[in-house]
Amino acid sequence: MRERTVTIFVTVYNIEKHLDRFFECLKAQTFEDYEVLMIDDGSVDNSLAVCKKYAESDDRIRVISVEHVGISAARNLAFENLRTPYVTSLDGDDRFDKDYLKHLMDAEEKTGADMVLSNVILVYEDGTERNRFMPREAGCYSRDEFPALLPKLLIEERLNYLYAKLYKTELLRDVRVEPDVMQGSDTMINFKYLKNVRSIAVIEDYDYYYVQYQKRSVTSYMGKDYFKRLYRINRFLLDITAEYGWLNEEMQQAIDFRILHVGVNTLRRIAKSSDPRQAKYSFGEEVVNSEEYRTSYQRQESQRAAFRERYHYDMVAPGDEKAFIDRQIAILEDIKKDERRKRLREKCPDVVFRIWRGIKNMLGRS
Repeated sequence: MRERTVTIFVTVYNIEKHLDRFFECLKAQTFEDYEVLMIDDGSVDNSLAVCKKYAESDDRIRVISVEHVGISAARNLAFENLRTPYVTSLDGDDRFDKDYLKHLMDAEEKTGADMVLSNVILVYEDGTERNRFMPREAGCYSRDEFPALLPKLLIEERLNYLYAKLYKTELLRDVRVEPDVMQGSDTMINFKYLKNVRSIAVIEDYDYYYVQYQKRSVTSYMGKDYFKRLYRINRFLLDITAEYGWLNEEMQQAIDFRILHVGVNTLRRIAKSSDPRQAKYSFGEEVVNSEEYRTSYQRQESQRAAFRERYHYDMVAPGDEKAFIDRQIAILEDIKKDERRKRLREKCPDVVFRIWRGIKNMLGRS
């Protein structure tokens, strides 16, 4: 088989029902000089069989199967098996347009950049658009511009994922992430890759659709150690940007904002958990009183308006976590009530529903 130009690598774990759509997107690509490297990470459904079926009919598709080792180890394995000059990554349960590869490769040919970034649209399962990741004016940025550029890309979350990017294999092949990193490995990979990157090209095309599912394998995790596990990534960012000479005031703020954002999301997850309320308070207090969260809060307290503009909610001050958890619980209870009312209204005639609502209002229980 002749050498191809770009490898599309995909880590696969129990996504059987999405793979037919994934391969249809591949077949539609206007840039056809690619190969596909599917790393099946010990799927227990029929994902491996589906991948092998498509590989039998297309010699551009390679399949490697391993016992379940986790996403970071599976990616490390993919990097060890690259054999084309360029690389891009896709998630097997997402969608991408027919010109996805063409736009990335055209940008590399035009600019010679070591890294190309395109844009992402967040959609629901039914295809309805939820929002578009922050746009950025197209251009090519040299390494001298990285201290100003990278904090912005970090705040815009463009470095939080591997998809919608083109890499050069010679710079990616030796990148590795510790196998026990289950969340945030994308960010680690991108910053390790950036060590030898001379330029970054940003293109205007929106070709990649990140599909928001009710349950997503890694990102749906609700454990109380969520903050600690993601703080590990932010600690890595502090260390590696200092090593590269990029830890300026803007980068410090970007990383602090990430830490505070993860902290607030952890409080939301704690509020949703089935733990008793006192346990939720205890877990929440542990998060906001941690040295990591408190230090970031103290550094950025005066930047509350900028934080609100970015994330559309306020920082949670140490000491306010109980009130925040209470508000989240109340919101969740209201949502459940609305869902019950909706189900009841769907089942009952309109007149019966109005009578029921009237009785509840008279009793003061609505």
